[in-house]
Amino acid sequence: MPVLPPVSRFPTALFVLVVLLGASLSCGEGTSKLTIRDFIAGITDAGLTVTAVRHSGSPPGAGAGPTLTVTGGTTAINGGSVQVTLAGSAAFTTVYIAVEGISGYYQVNLPASVATIDLLLTLGQQIPQASFNLSYAAGATGTVGTYQVVPVSVIRVGTGEVQVSVSWNVDSDVDLHVVEPGSEEVFYGNPTSAAGGTLDLDSNAACSIDGKKNENITWAHGPSGTYTVRVDYWSSCGEAQSDYVVTIQRKGHDPETFTGSFTGTGDGGSTGAGTQITTFTFP
Repeated sequence: MPVLPPVSRFPTALFVLVVLLGASLSCGEGTSKLTIRDFIAGITDAGLTVTAVRHSGSPPGAGAGPTLTVTGGTTAINGGSVQVTLAGSAAFTTVYIAVEGISGYYQVNLPASVATIDLLLTLGQQIPQASFNLSYAAGATGTVGTYQVVPVSVIRVGTGEVQVSVSWNVDSDVDLHVVEPGSEEVFYGNPTSAAGGTLDLDSNAACSIDGKKNENITWAHGPSGTYTVRVDYWSSCGEAQSDYVVTIQRKGHDPETFTGSFTGTGDGGSTGAGTQITTFTFP
């Protein structure tokens, strides 16, 4: 009976090297396929009059343009929005926004020169990383300033077919209320509805400050009909003014954003409380 040759085996070190190389190539390919759209779904000014244009490739290189100071936008939820304030060392007419290490960028073309501007950034619902760096630069008279890097931490929340969220800019207690089709109200006093609505993030409850400044209500499978969105100023927690952004994400629709401000001490509201922001239908 012939003797069979021994089964070939990788030397251990070579086998480990091949595995690590394969994993490295796989990770590199995955990262290279990401674009800024995976992180930022859209950008407008706070007045909702100017919409940023998304470009592929890398943003323009830095030069002698105005330098920006960026305030806000360091904590966000997937599918929500944040407001950032940009102040230039000189007037500017263009803003460039990119994600470090990711292809693509947004360009905001302003109708006139400004020294400061508030922008709304709406995040993607399926952000692939728990944190990332945003780069901001201002442009004026054909030059671009130095890019300012702002780290962003992502708080993971539910998304689903319908997602409604609110973010605000100071340590106050702002509450999100959504009346779903069938008239059940989802809010801190009723965080789960019979139709599947869930309040899965309730921030700064009763002025127990957690620094998150976001609330989120989501339906994995949104019931059909009309939804009513309200925002209540439960307490100022000692803050003079609270600026908020409401974001609505619906399957098959572009994200919608609404802005506003609260002053005063708050109302400690419960069922039925709050300022009506909008109504919408699904599907």
